[in-house]
Amino acid sequence: MKNIYNIITTFIVIVTFFTVLNAKNIPLKTIQLCGSNGGYAKGGTWKSNSLLGKTNVLIYTDPDEFSELKQFVSDIENEKMKNNSFDLTLIVNTEATMLPTFVIRSKIKSKAKVSKTINYVLDNDKVLVDEWNLQDDSINILVLDSLNQVQYQQSGEVNPSQLKQIMRIIHKSVLQQGDLIPLSDKSVQQKIK
Repeated sequence: MKNIYNIITTFIVIVTFFTVLNAKNIPLKTIQLCGSNGGYAKGGTWKSNSLLGKTNVLIYTDPDEFSELKQFVSDIENEKMKNNSFDLTLIVNTEATMLPTFVIRSKIKSKAKVSKTINYVLDNDKVLVDEWNLQDDSINILVLDSLNQVQYQQSGEVNPSQLKQIMRIIHKSVLQQGDLIPLSDKSVQQKIK
């Protein structure tokens, strides 16, 4: 009886390990933010399937964490300006702060009007916290491949070593989808087919 218990326990551990190991290859649930629950900061409905077809860096954040994100977003944005082979989406969790929502909307809307590299989106009801199990009141960074499969995910503080890791993952994902390469080296960019 003890042997059967050990075999079953071992089997469950192995299955759990491989499930967790491969979980990042599962596409994210399709989400739509519109009307009172959010949408593009410039106006209009945001759909997560709009991320399909291209590597994406998605940042989902508490507005109170903007100062911590500033350098990270700037570095990613600079890379995007050098090589337009991935998209950058910043989704603001407006419910994660004590600041009035109209103040946040106004600030994000003005940023969205001038930005050519970042897609600004508002989540007014913590939809992504609930549907994608993102951490509330924090910074969440996801790198998605062209099929919306999570290639990298982290929550909390962002440090320089994570930026390097994220850039490597973006590069790898861009190579796999056949977009322009290599990142940050315009002189050698070419199409891969």
